[in-house]
Amino acid sequence: MGNFPLVNPLPLTLLLVSLGLVVWAAGLFFLGIGSEPAEGGQHPVRTLGVIAFVGGLAAFVNIAYLLFVRPAPLGDTSMAVIALATPYALFFTALGISAFNGLDLKPLANISLPIAVGSLFFITKFFDGDLLFQSIMVVWTVAFVAVWATVYGRIPAKALGAILVFTSVWTFFLPALRTALGLSFLTS
Repeated sequence: MGNFPLVNPLPLTLLLVSLGLVVWAAGLFFLGIGSEPAEGGQHPVRTLGVIAFVGGLAAFVNIAYLLFVRPAPLGDTSMAVIALATPYALFFTALGISAFNGLDLKPLANISLPIAVGSLFFITKFFDGDLLFQSIMVVWTVAFVAVWATVYGRIPAKALGAILVFTSVWTFFLPALRTALGLSFLTS
C-alpha cells in the first residue's frame, strides 16, 4: 500500500477528507461541542446524520472509482482497499440515516464489532511495511469497539468523542496529507 505517489491522488484524498470530516463532526458532537439544539431548532444529531450520510455516499462513489478504474500504482490491490472501505461506507451511510431519523443505534453498534475485527486482517496482508496504515487499522479497531461500548453504556460519550477526534486526525487527515503530497512517511 505504501506505493506513493499515486498517479491521481485526488479520489483517495477526497475519500479520506470527506470521511475525516464525518468522524471529526461526530467526535465534537460526543464531546458536547455543538450537541445542543439552537432555540426552536432541530437537534444537531440530525445534521450529524446528514454529514455522515453524505460521507458514506462519497465513500461509495470512491469505491466505484477504485473498482472500475483501478488506478496506478494500486491496480489490483485496489480490491483490498475496496474490501476495507465498503464496510466503513456502509457504517457511515447507515449512521447517517439512523441519526437523521432518530433510530436506535444498537444494531449499528452491533455491526461495528465485526468491522473492528475485520480491520485487523489488513495490517499485515495488505499494509505490510506501511506503518501509518497499519496503525490506522489499530486505531479504527479501538474506535469501533468504543462506538459499541458507548451505545451500550460501557464508556461515556465524551471518551468516544476524544477517540473520534484523534481517529479523524490520525486515520483520515494525516493520510490525506500524505497521499495528496505524494509523501511516504511512516513506511518501512
